[in-house]
Amino acid sequence: MTRYAILVGATDFSEGIQKNLAEFKDFLTSDAGGCWREEEIMVCGPMDWPLVQLLQSRLREYEFVLVYQCRFSRGDADSDWSGKLRSVTEGGRGVFIGDVCDEVVSMEELGYERIETER
Repeated sequence: MTRYAILVGATDFSEGIQKNLAEFKDFLTSDAGGCWREEEIMVCGPMDWPLVQLLQSRLREYEFVLVYQCRFSRGDADSDWSGKLRSVTEGGRGVFIGDVCDEVVSMEELGYERIETER
């Protein structure tokens, strides 16, 4: 199965955001996280529209896409364009996860649904 993960710091690329992205990447590359290879994971800061457009078309080639968006508050709904990558994860092709502060939430069509995790 072909897969790709994009880990996005959706607000600024502060120390806290960088730490969350690094921890999630470490999880993905672990046995518990699915043993993702480094080349299957992209870590980046806030996205702009041209990059999102490029990724949307390229990511359609993968069977499974994981988008992990890290930001500071729920009020910043798609403060960058990374939320637009949700369309690539629809239809069972992947998952979109929004990490807000210290709580992990999953984006649903109408709002958020809390997912309990251990950190």
